[in-house]
Amino acid sequence: MMKASLLSLCFLSLLTSAEAKLVQILHTNDTHSFLDKTNHDKEVGGSARLKSLMDSYKESARNQGIETIALDGGDFLEGNIYYMADQGQKSFEVHNQVGYDAVVIGNHDYLMGAKHLDKILGNLDLNFTFLGANVISGSKFPNIRDKIKPYKELVVAGMKVAILGLTTSDFFFSWSLEDSTIVSPYKVAKDYEQVLKERKNDFIIALTHIGVNRDIRLASKTNYIDLIVGGHSHTALTEPMYEDNKRKIPVPIVQSGFHTKYLGRIIVDMTPGQALRVVSYELVPVTNQVEDNAVKSMVAEADDSLDTLYGKEWLNEVIGFSDLKESDHSGSRKWAYFISDALREKAEADIAIHVSSMNGENYPIGPISRRDVMNSIPRVFELNETQGWSIYTSKVSGYLLKIMCESLAYFGQPISFSGITIEWVKTPFGVKIAKARVNGKKINPFKTYKVAFTEGIIRGAIEISPKTKAILRQHKKTPFKIWQTLEEKIEKDNNSFAKVTEDNHAFYFPE
Repeated sequence: MMKASLLSLCFLSLLTSAEAKLVQILHTNDTHSFLDKTNHDKEVGGSARLKSLMDSYKESARNQGIETIALDGGDFLEGNIYYMADQGQKSFEVHNQVGYDAVVIGNHDYLMGAKHLDKILGNLDLNFTFLGANVISGSKFPNIRDKIKPYKELVVAGMKVAILGLTTSDFFFSWSLEDSTIVSPYKVAKDYEQVLKERKNDFIIALTHIGVNRDIRLASKTNYIDLIVGGHSHTALTEPMYEDNKRKIPVPIVQSGFHTKYLGRIIVDMTPGQALRVVSYELVPVTNQVEDNAVKSMVAEADDSLDTLYGKEWLNEVIGFSDLKESDHSGSRKWAYFISDALREKAEADIAIHVSSMNGENYPIGPISRRDVMNSIPRVFELNETQGWSIYTSKVSGYLLKIMCESLAYFGQPISFSGITIEWVKTPFGVKIAKARVNGKKINPFKTYKVAFTEGIIRGAIEISPKTKAILRQHKKTPFKIWQTLEEKIEKDNNSFAKVTEDNHAFYFPE
């Protein structure tokens, strides 16, 4: 793959006109602290391989007289137990060493809270420009205010190119960035594209963390964005998507998946006075055997930090076996149901609700260590909470139960349920529940149900809506932690994960 890609680069100059201005753009997104490997495969991905691969493409392009821009679409921190190494510092240091020109902030890059992010930014000299044009920060955290920039301007192949950073404004996440407001990316993009044109930029690249569907909308709402390099939706686009802008010019949209599995590589023709043209595009698997030694050493330091924090033997002790397979397309959903079941049983609740995107695709396969359990739902808010999210409960009347579930679905997160079956229906006013059964029985509007939640739902939901805040006002934090709870259920239900079915479960996936 690498050899073929390098050969294709050699032919580009023969296939394009002498006036063409070729630029190589390398891009990643949603790496989520997968510093050593991608999901389920120790021979693929990881920051040291990624750095080596990027350097190879940069050198090859340079030898052809082609300049390179390296971009990352955000969410490079929380999402793997490596995030806990030195309280987020190690992951940030590794990302800082990979060789990006610009990185947009993602929602998982500030879930540690503004205080801790500000501290890390104060500790580091950034090798990339950290972007977030729609992040409006106050003065309480000066490093966040000063180091997160709206855009970066480069001179590439004799042209002035602007990189505009835009991140998700979903309040389900943004509540955790204290003293900052994240406003609509669309309005900010329309304001800044005019500014950047007035600053004589020949081309504007939007580096986004808003997801593919919103990238499409962004293209349609703007006039001068020439290319969108995205993140957030974990979409591996094997070819560019196109959406016409307001001037009816097609805007290419690219995204490279997640967890360092692929490197996106695009060659564009940036001839002044003409629309940006995609000459070639590919997702390159990060399977090269050569690893950058400096980054590899930094990852080893992160491992040492985790061993000190948790104990190497304890962390790597095998506690069970998973019969799920990497090829099981429903593996992530089954694991989300397993997590929901564990919550419900531990809290002795009627129902449990879990945001299934918080476990994602990194479900355990084969022998399960405690590290695997942590990586199957690698979520913390405050970094001193080293045992993962807490389990919360709340008493909800039957009358309000449907309203609560519909309200949670409204905010656009995939959700898994245990102890309840739900039939969803689309309406002009959003998704509604047509039918629901709690443990096989109709919901009794006069009954009070005990509902268990992961910490992310409670802390997100009470911030995002007066309705959910009112319904969940009596929530309680239990003494139970999610990782320990999962370990107990794994030991009890060992090797039976593939047998999890839709029975007494429900799932909501936003379109």
